[in-house]
Amino acid sequence: MTVDLAVDRPLLLLPGDPLRPRPGASRGRGPAADPHFAAEAAAAQSAGAATAVLDHEALIAGDAEAAVARVPREAGPVWYRGWMLPADRYAGLSAALADRGCRLLTSPAAYRCAHELPGWYDTFRALTPDSVWLPCPPGRAPERAALAELAGALGTPGRARPLVVKDWVKSRKHEWDEAAYVPDADDTERLTAVVGRFVALQEEFLTGGVVLRAFESFDTVGEARVWWVDGEPVLTGPHPDTPALRPAPDLTRVAPAVRELGLRFVTTDLALRTDGVWRVVEVGDGQVSGLPAGTDHRPLFEALVTAGAGYPLALTAGRVALRALLPATAARVADGESAGFDWIDGTPPESTSGGAGIAVRAAAAGHYRPGWGVFVLTDAATGTALGSIGFHGPPDAEGFVEIGYDLSPSARGAGWATDATRLLAGWAAARPEVRTVCALTEPENVASQRVLQRAGFRFVGEREGLRAYEIDGAAAAGVGVNA
Repeated sequence: MTVDLAVDRPLLLLPGDPLRPRPGASRGRGPAADPHFAAEAAAAQSAGAATAVLDHEALIAGDAEAAVARVPREAGPVWYRGWMLPADRYAGLSAALADRGCRLLTSPAAYRCAHELPGWYDTFRALTPDSVWLPCPPGRAPERAALAELAGALGTPGRARPLVVKDWVKSRKHEWDEAAYVPDADDTERLTAVVGRFVALQEEFLTGGVVLRAFESFDTVGEARVWWVDGEPVLTGPHPDTPALRPAPDLTRVAPAVRELGLRFVTTDLALRTDGVWRVVEVGDGQVSGLPAGTDHRPLFEALVTAGAGYPLALTAGRVALRALLPATAARVADGESAGFDWIDGTPPESTSGGAGIAVRAAAAGHYRPGWGVFVLTDAATGTALGSIGFHGPPDAEGFVEIGYDLSPSARGAGWATDATRLLAGWAAARPEVRTVCALTEPENVASQRVLQRAGFRFVGEREGLRAYEIDGAAAAGVGVNA
């Protein structure tokens, strides 16, 4: 599939293949990516992203300018997808790209916030195991007294308080008894030995210092990794360490925390505690979080392309939330699947499936434009999917864009279509390329005509046997939209 984008495409920056360097990669032409990321490069290009490579070894060595020498100048917005980077090297990458007229969509401060536990812990405190930390340099574990004082802040002294040791980014769970698990925080000799061994094994890769986390017992269903772009969960899959286990986590409490964190591209790893509560065991920067094999990555890269091009994945106002239905998910809705949405009548309404099918065919023909497709109309409070609303295509040369909408039978008569139409028309009218938003209805569809009138549209006459309604930018101004 190719994608017709009149807007500037985001660039996906990947580590280059150190064994097969290919100088001169340009926007739109596939560079020689590290084989580990080759499938991601293909998925990103299919979704409409340009790709380029960097020299990871040069970046780690501290030569950020050499690392980005093959990145096209003035490439605009950039997502990085690659190996984990220390925060200072990421900052160097950001500065080197800025010198070439490129802008990382995740700032160095945002990268560090998501990548290192002290940055995200307070936001997720109620959802994640209790944690305390102590800065220390690589190779120098904290003294026994300092560790005992640190551990004293967790749990209730006098009771068994099992702990997990890690640094601000990584644990060594594969050396569980040796360098990760402490059965009782009051056993300071054991605590000191485990922390000492952990620090020794981390060597120069120790990040930030030592973290002690309260141990929680989890079910054997496995961890789930959820990928969030602009606060929307765009992909849920297994943790890369357990690709055969595919739990379906409840995100009801997690989503508000992710949105409060306010970062554009993050992951959350969730596990089901033995008492049946889903817990966040890790937050990460989405640029350096591993994707499991055997998972359809298209929804993630479609979301990155849409968000990177400056279009919303969700529009909210009052009780309504409109969630972009991107091509890979639209294909499932076109087949009548729920596609991860909780539809009020169990499945998407027939017209919504039909509209999704039209969007899929447009994408297959190379005419997909981020921002100008279909949105699922949901109840912002409950997440229930009530129908759909969207565009028949991008604005034409005169600035006209047409919308249409559809509701599940159980959602009709409660004003949802009116609220959604106001919201989408207000967003569209605020775009510089739009002069007029229009809608067409059958002459006998009085209910739809009333929706348009309540949303501020005016009747302008007949067109090919249909009643035409329009609203211009000035009339649609002032509609509250949170993108």
